[in-house]
Amino acid sequence: MNFQIHVLPDPVNFFLQLLATLILFFVLRHFLYKPVSEFLNKRKETIKSDLESAENKRAEAIKLKEEYEAKVEEAKGEGKEIIETSRRRGEDLRNEIIEEAKNEAQSIREKSKSDIEREKQKAQMELKGEMVTIAMLAASKVVDKNLDEKSHKDMIDKFIDEVGESQWQS
Repeated sequence: MNFQIHVLPDPVNFFLQLLATLILFFVLRHFLYKPVSEFLNKRKETIKSDLESAENKRAEAIKLKEEYEAKVEEAKGEGKEIIETSRRRGEDLRNEIIEEAKNEAQSIREKSKSDIEREKQKAQMELKGEMVTIAMLAASKVVDKNLDEKSHKDMIDKFIDEVGESQWQS
């Protein structure tokens, strides 16, 4: 067996391999590097636009959330205002009903007082009528009896006492 060891490569083989490598490099560069490079650039742009879109949507979501929270706070404020207004209306209505009841009670009291006064006057008129009748009866008794002046005076005093007592009792 015969082996030869060369320290330097064979120049023809070296140049042929170099030429094949360069041809392969240019062919791969033309058919593979440019399309892959374009694909990667497109992919990069797509990712970039997706990130921008996601950021815009995130900002929009934050804005919508803030608007929603503001509307919720506004609704809470309106709710409190409605409750307060209803409470005030209820108090006003209650006060109005109480005032009407007081006025009606006062009116009933005044009417009752005037009814009592009317009945009192009516009773006094009836009493006067009865007194006149009694006086006439007494006068007829006096006329029927012949009385001396002393018995006549006693009878009048007695009558006045009886009428006075009945008047003071009422």
